[in-house]
Amino acid sequence: MSRALVYGNGKSRLKWDLNQELQDNITTWGCNRIYNDVKVDNLVALDHWVQHAIYTSGYAKDNKCWFSNFDRLPSYLHNTIKSQYGHMTIVENDRENREYCTISGSHDDPNFKGLYITWLDKDDMVVDIDFPKQWSSGTTAIHLACQKGATEIYLMGFDLSENPLNNVYEEFQDGQKMKSDPHRFCHRSDWANEMKTVIQEFPNTKFIWIEPHELSMKFDMNNLTYDTYENIRRKICR
Repeated sequence: MSRALVYGNGKSRLKWDLNQELQDNITTWGCNRIYNDVKVDNLVALDHWVQHAIYTSGYAKDNKCWFSNFDRLPSYLHNTIKSQYGHMTIVENDRENREYCTISGSHDDPNFKGLYITWLDKDDMVVDIDFPKQWSSGTTAIHLACQKGATEIYLMGFDLSENPLNNVYEEFQDGQKMKSDPHRFCHRSDWANEMKTVIQEFPNTKFIWIEPHELSMKFDMNNLTYDTYENIRRKICR
């Protein structure tokens, strides 16, 4: 049996100690800024500003990261693009002797209008995500865990709310906070549909959803059960 623990970033996850020691056959998956708190076996990030932050921190040098649309471009394209968009704000990491980079606009960053240029090492641990595309980071991580052969998957912090106040990492880049109504849970039906799609696509995989937020959407599916953090702690921790 291959087991995986997939962390979403909903606040229900705060009931869990990220640093407790897990059993040997548990593979961990996390999303976006969880890398600031703990190293996971697989880190998934789709928005380029998050990918840029992860890469610039050096995390991708020694830890497997799954990025979407993170194309390696030769340096001469950097010079061409920079000359064309020189009027825009450009954020880039240290070029050093790096020959390749990846470039993205600000469409994935609500607080920044410009270009992210990430200079890339020859040797890193970034894996390009082939499928799925255009999903949320959390549901993408679940699907990837299934692709890698997990037959039992524990889901933590999947509260399916887009309100930043329901997110562990409520503050965004550059010290900016996303505007949100503290009185609204803000269901994301697209995230819910992606999650259900994965569960349906892998009927022989057992999914265990751990104490989602009380207002979160819940599903009634044959291969999905619910459990408590206390029970799961006894099952998968040393």
